[in-house]
Amino acid sequence: MVVAELLSVQQSNKASGLRPVRLRQDLGDIAELIDLCFASTLDAAGHAAIREMRTLSRSGPLLWALNNLTRALTGWMQGFVWVEHGRLVGNVSVSPTGFDRGWVIANVAVHPDYRRRGIARQMTRAALDLVARQGTFATLQVDADNDTARRLYASFGFEELRTFSRWRRMPVHRLPPSSEPLPIRRLSRADSAAAYMLARRVRPDERGGMGWLRPTSERAFNSYPLGGFHALWTGRTITRWGIAGRQRPLDALLITESRAGRLTMRFDMLVRPERAGEFEYALIDYLIRRLAGQQRALVTDHPADDEYTMEVFRRHHFQRERMLVHMLWRVPASPGAQPIIPPAPSYQASSKGER
Repeated sequence: MVVAELLSVQQSNKASGLRPVRLRQDLGDIAELIDLCFASTLDAAGHAAIREMRTLSRSGPLLWALNNLTRALTGWMQGFVWVEHGRLVGNVSVSPTGFDRGWVIANVAVHPDYRRRGIARQMTRAALDLVARQGTFATLQVDADNDTARRLYASFGFEELRTFSRWRRMPVHRLPPSSEPLPIRRLSRADSAAAYMLARRVRPDERGGMGWLRPTSERAFNSYPLGGFHALWTGRTITRWGIAGRQRPLDALLITESRAGRLTMRFDMLVRPERAGEFEYALIDYLIRRLAGQQRALVTDHPADDEYTMEVFRRHHFQRERMLVHMLWRVPASPGAQPIIPPAPSYQASSKGER
């Protein structure tokens, strides 16, 4: 296997090369490496995660107990690191998606002083070998302008599903002129099938689904979270709003999610392709004036190929923060087949942390 071959090569020099993550030993160094490589692209949650990793790395016996506990939890902080003369200079994390035996590959990072040596490629090979033995597919996100990383993943057989843009509107901007009112109504459980049919058409799984690690699942649409008990139990309030056409199918769908104690509302907006341009402005206007108010920030991950909606976001003072390409690698389905993993070249690098 790829991992076994790579590890055996390194046995002659234990101070350098590829090895599996050792949580208790590596967590602090991994936090520093991720911060160094991705600091400019991390959001508040990402920075908070790094702080937690640093805290755990200094917690002594507590971390030791956690490390032993997680041996029974497949996928928690799995992955590989690359060590050069005792210094951790590379990392790749592998964790379960939570559905369909899939795995997420993340934090493919190489210290700037050690790039262009094939380290990212060899770590990715090891991660895919792990996925091939334990799952059905691997998925990852990569910055749209990181051409080097995209070429790296494409060389392993990853396919690009769709590019999503992160948009944020802070509650300090003046509102543009109000739109003409439309028959927007709050949807009920009886509308779940219609909502799922629209989502399956506009956000099919083969094009990234509803977004990162959010497949367009009929089960998710049928389990409609109405009522105060759900909000009290989970701290989340999810509501669906829609515009119905003449024959009852939904022409547009707006999904909002708010969390207790947070002044940010997340949302998704879907419009039937043949009605594009008719409802987007009114839905965003309704979202800001009626649902979020001027006290809530708004955040969405929206397909970057939807140019009309992009312009509607700009007119309502949304700012684009990131563009991420969602990529997928499938494990061969035939029994005994081995994934085609190309050999490492003399170098493979990225100016953006190899992600």
